[in-house]
Amino acid sequence: MAKGFFTQGVAVLFEKAPSRAALRAALEPAFEIAREDDGGDGWAQGSDGLIVTYRPDVNGYVNVDVVHRPWPDHMGDPTKEPELFGAWTFGHFGPFAFPGNLERAAEQNLTWEHAGKDVKKHTAFVRVRLSYIFGAGGDAPVMPADCDALDELNFVYGIAARLVQMPGAIAMFNPGGEVLTTGEMLERSLKWAAEHELQPLDVWANIRIFQVDDEWTLMDTVGHAQFDLPDLEAVFKQSEKDPNEVAALLRNITSYLLEQGPVIQDGHTVDGPDGAAWGVHAFRDALSSPPRDVLCLVPTEGDEPPELVFDRGEDVEEE
Repeated sequence: MAKGFFTQGVAVLFEKAPSRAALRAALEPAFEIAREDDGGDGWAQGSDGLIVTYRPDVNGYVNVDVVHRPWPDHMGDPTKEPELFGAWTFGHFGPFAFPGNLERAAEQNLTWEHAGKDVKKHTAFVRVRLSYIFGAGGDAPVMPADCDALDELNFVYGIAARLVQMPGAIAMFNPGGEVLTTGEMLERSLKWAAEHELQPLDVWANIRIFQVDDEWTLMDTVGHAQFDLPDLEAVFKQSEKDPNEVAALLRNITSYLLEQGPVIQDGHTVDGPDGAAWGVHAFRDALSSPPRDVLCLVPTEGDEPPELVFDRGEDVEEE
């Protein structure tokens, strides 16, 4: 999957749609409002909102618009729902959004016990989408050569952090990372990351856990495409590996890749938390939705994992 019209995108779910004036009050003076925007061709592609200045020298702006209906977790039928289908196709719900992402984000939420129940209360959402093509000419590049994905994410999350504190806001939802978090959780994570001079990976990209069979477990990340890296998988026996340590391993590898670039490749090995080696296997197809490139980590010692780990013809079942 590639970035298209929008290079980053998140949403804030609301019990009731806020007004454009309320959005402006929440964002000013921390952000420069370039202009108001009346939307595009139908609700799915753009609604009433604001254009926030990001990098005007390269036509970088953020569209913040209000959608007066619940998040559409399905792609829509091209004949019966062409507007919705077209919006999904062109990335209007985020560059890496994939059908079912809100449901998965709620089900695979390790910090918010009642996420699924609470988000069902939302009737509207506000999109925060960063792009370099607002008002650009037909020959303008979709994105500049010096795009900084981490800076983009931090900017977009800065906007979302203010919106999720508004009256009626339920949660911040990152469809590309399948992350669902309350305003309080988001504020705490961003503050902790800033204090420790780290990137807030826990609110950028989700870590999930699935049961492969009676013995083998899969943990994976979703959301690394936002910063132009493959996602990670780890396949292991819980009788031999502590899931908390495996989760820490995935985060540590992510941090390393953010600093060094995509230097870990197919055929390499990495050291686990107990010093044991894990083999790295690159795949075009993940074991679980959404479809994406992954680096799969498997312990080099011990039993062979189930065949489906290396035969990507089947999905694993959620735990």
